[in-house]
Formats: sequence, C-alpha cells, structure tokens
Amino acid sequence: MNLGKWFTESLLVYSFEEGRSVRKAMLIGFLLRIIPLMIWLSWPCVRDECTYLRLSERILNGEGMTASNGWIWAPGYPFLLSIHEWLTGYGAGIKTTQCFASIGIMALLFHLARRFASPKVGMYAVWLYALSPTQIFFTQSLWSECLYGGLLLLGVWLFDRAQGVDTGEQESDTVGSAVKYAFMTGVLVGCCVLFRGVATYMLPIFCVALIWRRWLSRVAWTQSMVLVLGTVLMVAPYSTYASKKFGSFMISDRTLGQMMWLGNNDFEPIAFDWGNGPLSNLAFERHTKSGREPCESKRQPVERDKCQTQAGIEWIKAHPKEFVQRIPLRIAQMMNPHSFLTRHLRWGNMQGLPRWADETIIVLNVAWNLLVLWLGTLGLVLYGRGGKGLLVSGIWLYHVAAIGLLAGLTRYRVPLEPLLMIYAAWFMVKWGENWRLASRWRKVSAVLLGTVVMFFTMWFFPTAWVQWRHW
Repeated sequence: MNLGKWFTESLLVYSFEEGRSVRKAMLIGFLLRIIPLMIWLSWPCVRDECTYLRLSERILNGEGMTASNGWIWAPGYPFLLSIHEWLTGYGAGIKTTQCFASIGIMALLFHLARRFASPKVGMYAVWLYALSPTQIFFTQSLWSECLYGGLLLLGVWLFDRAQGVDTGEQESDTVGSAVKYAFMTGVLVGCCVLFRGVATYMLPIFCVALIWRRWLSRVAWTQSMVLVLGTVLMVAPYSTYASKKFGSFMISDRTLGQMMWLGNNDFEPIAFDWGNGPLSNLAFERHTKSGREPCESKRQPVERDKCQTQAGIEWIKAHPKEFVQRIPLRIAQMMNPHSFLTRHLRWGNMQGLPRWADETIIVLNVAWNLLVLWLGTLGLVLYGRGGKGLLVSGIWLYHVAAIGLLAGLTRYRVPLEPLLMIYAAWFMVKWGENWRLASRWRKVSAVLLGTVVMFFTMWFFPTAWVQWRHW
C-alpha cells in the first residue's frame, strides 16, 4: 500500500467533497496568509527569526549546525531555511511555503476532526484555523510554529490511524497496516523533536495513549515498540552528528539552561510579549541586571547549558516557595490571549494600516484566542475519550507543565492550538447534546478546568492597551 498516495487522495476526497464551506475556508485562509506577504515584503526579522536566518546561512556555508548566542537549537527549521536560501537565494521564502502548507494543515484538520467527531465539526475546525489571526501571523513569520504545528497534527492523525485497528475505527484492519502507521507516527514524533527541543520527551505520551484500554493486545504493544523505533531512527543520525560535533551527548538541542536562566532567576520570568516583559535590548539588560549572570562562555555552549541548568536547580533549591509561586505566572504568560501579533502591530510593522485597523485586528485576535482556549478546554474535557483524548490532553498538559517549570511565552502555545480547535468546534456543534449525555464528573471537571483556564487567560488580558495595562 502506497501510504503517501493514499494520504493525498484521502485528503482530497474528504476535504473537497463535503461541501462548499470547507473549500471556501481553505481559499480564504490561504488568501489571508499570502496577500499580506505580497503587501509587506520587508517585514524585519525579530530576535529568534534573525537567529534562524543566521543559522541557515552557516549551514549553507558548510559549517553545519552551530550554536548561536550560547544556544544550540533544534536543527529542523534552520535546515529548511537553508534549503530555501539555496534554491531561491532568499531564506525568508519559506513564508510562502508555509502559506501553501497551511492548505494541507486545514485539509488535515478537517480529516482528523471528521474522524474524531463529524464532517460538520471538521468544517468548524477548518474555519477556526483559517480565520485565526494568530495562526495567520505565524504563517507569515520566520518562526517554526506553523510547520511544527502541522507536523504535530500529522503525528496525531497517524496515531489515530494506528490506534483504530483494534477499535473498529480503522478502514484497514491488518496487523501490517497497524505496524506501518505506528512506525510512521514514531517518525513524525522524531520530526517534532528535530523541530522543537520541548518535543523530546513527548514520546511516552504517544506510547501510553497507543496502548490505552488495549493492555492485553499484542498488536498494541508491538505498535508501541515500533513507534519508539521510528522515533529513534529519525532522530539518531542528527543526535550522533551533534554529539560528536559538540563533544557531549545531545538529542536535538541544548537550551534547557537558558530557559532555566530566564524563568528561575532573581528577576521576574521573561515573556517577550507586548506589555508583559522587556522588549528592547536596553530594557532586557535592565530587567536581568538584578539576577545572576549567565555562566560560562557563549563559545562553549554545552558547558554553558550544563552550568546554567545546574545554577537554575540551585536557585530552585534555595527559593522553593518562590519557585512554586511563579508556576501560575508562567502558565498565565503562555495562556496570554495576545500573541506576537499584538507586538508586531504595536511596533508599527504593518505600515500603511490605519490605527483603527490595528485596534480591530488586536481585538479580533484576543477574541479568537479566547474562543479557542475556552471552548477547546470545555470540549476536550467533555468529549476527549479513549486514546485520542488521552493523547491530546497529554500533549497539552506536558507543554503546560514544561512552561510552568521554565519560562512562559505565548509562542509556545501556537502550534498546540489546532488540536484544541477540533474540540472547540466539537463543543460549538454539539454542546447541548453532549452536555446532557456527559457524566457528572465530566461536567464538574469541565466547569472547574474551564474556570482555571479562564483565570489564566484573563491575567494579561489588559496588557495590549496603554491606558489599561493591569486589572
């Protein structure tokens, strides 16, 4: 069976035969992403964007993956940038690729939501993604969120195919197909690891979710082992290369120490969002002056990372109460309904837009993010059942936990939102019916968790407006 051909054909069939609405959403979503690129061709790179470009240039010059400013980042996105620069002489051309990739992401989102719930839920999920100002902005930016989110979504889709074998949800019920899908899921998890260091420890979540309620199934346990094999085979070549080059074992990146320095220091955890952290270099230096200095030289990135990690652990041991008290703050920084789009508009980078347009986009962005976060949380608690619900919940809780322990940033939430859009759409379509059928503990859990998420999302709600920066 040619899985690549089957996947392409299935997306075309299920995405384009369900009605005009899905096709219209894909077209509008693509235009909302590609037209701003044609109008604002000279968007300046910002911080990590510039670093990605520098890393890609070094790769193109034959230096391979290098450290930057004392960080060793995951290689996936810089490598793709270098390919674009090699082919076109313009690394930022990857923005156009991301716009076209968004079409595939919307088709995939529809297909996955259709399997989770119904075609109508899939249609709503596609519209949520197509019109999301945050998703549109990151598609047009030199950050890895768009492509990483697509890889994560594809990994969940393959997981669903693999797990469906023993549950009667899978069209092809052969053991061979089950193993193939599990292996491909592992490969996609490996791709995520090569794109973002935080994905390194997501593998156990996929394994547990795969065998969930299939404990006695030999197929499930075989799939779990094959999934691990696929991830290892995908990551091992780069891990071997990087470990040899930098003189220390490394899976994908070495950024933990710097994240510990940003979030577990004498100064307040840094977020880099508008109204919620130092944005200029001068403000950053002034903000970090009260904390401990970074240790080791930037030219020794591995030793620097080890030193920074150990220093962060020592700080936590010395300030256990403050460490615990900061966890809600860092989660609130991640759940901030604003995003880098707000910062981009406030800096005036969309030149030519009248002020009322800037303000309208900011309000729409906040409203859209709150809609996804609030309704997605309710939907996930009410309808997230079986291995699929466990996987999506596990992915979200894992990322929230990582942020809660290190440093918060809205950017880290962006690639997770498409998964939540499925459940937000599910809630919008069937909230009455499913609320009546839900058990009491699910209803209580939905209300409690929904209240907690609402609290975190509203923490930094006022920060976009100068006249209203706090409650």
